[in-house]
Amino acid sequence: MIRMIGKAVKKIALGSADVPQECTVGLPDPQHEIRMWLEGCGDPLDVTLNHVVACASPFTVGIGLNLESYTQARRTGLLLKFRERNGEQRLLARVALRPSETISAADQELSLFQIRRCSNYCLPRHRIWAHDLHQALVRRRNDKNPEIPMSVRAARAMNVFFICPRPVVVVSVMHEDAGNIFPMNLFGGIGDGCFAFALNSRRKAAPLVERAGRVALSSIPFEHAGLVRRLGKNHRLEFANWSELPFRTTPSAALGLPVPQFALRVREVEVEVVRRLGSHTLFFARLIRDERLSNGSQFCMIHGIYQARRLRTFQEQSEPFLNRAEV
Repeated sequence: MIRMIGKAVKKIALGSADVPQECTVGLPDPQHEIRMWLEGCGDPLDVTLNHVVACASPFTVGIGLNLESYTQARRTGLLLKFRERNGEQRLLARVALRPSETISAADQELSLFQIRRCSNYCLPRHRIWAHDLHQALVRRRNDKNPEIPMSVRAARAMNVFFICPRPVVVVSVMHEDAGNIFPMNLFGGIGDGCFAFALNSRRKAAPLVERAGRVALSSIPFEHAGLVRRLGKNHRLEFANWSELPFRTTPSAALGLPVPQFALRVREVEVEVVRRLGSHTLFFARLIRDERLSNGSQFCMIHGIYQARRLRTFQEQSEPFLNRAEV
């Protein structure tokens, strides 16, 4: 009875905010739902395909900017806006950024920013607050010694950045005749043939990638999402048991790394800069080869708050057609 009452109170408080933290969706590459606009360094810049979530705690985002734009950002600050790509292009969230540092590699600058404040408009404000409070209580109850301690602001920022669908890739890495293979969703292109990705600093996959210096990143068809999720445990292993993989592999074109046979796209990169930022280690790399092998919907992750909005929007758009059919 107490458990039932607790669930009822939770439902009343959260309403439509009682959603999962992550949802699996299949989308084209690149996705066509969300655009991210950077304001504050001249004309607004579309950075949808030019950014990376670089660290969870402290929450840090990396954006490819030239030195002049970054210098201006230090004077004025920057604002990142998440908008629908089509239709009314409604504003879904905004994030105020504070410049942190820059990283240089292959004649390309990666500017790092931390979060000053963020707002999520996918749900009414009181529902967002209720969701924040509920998640803070869950973290406090379940994580006495959390692997990644996050503030409410950082947790809200992570929710906002997963409004923009995050593709999940399989990372293949080999070092001295042994290696690992695991999923990852914190990565992004940084323009002019550069790439950046972040791995949990406390897990064994990160130091292995640092030693190897080269990895292959494979985009995954949506229908194979379940297989890839099973590889999550490999983040805690230094070396994977390749004979137990739930799929077959094939050598990548440039580096000969074992990649899933069903990969839609394989990007092979060479790491040039490694920076430990806190909970995560950031790898800034040069793209060696980008090969598209097949078309299809790729495995992506979004936050449940945005998924709830997607479903509600789809229902609203469908109602006129349903009513017309009834007439």
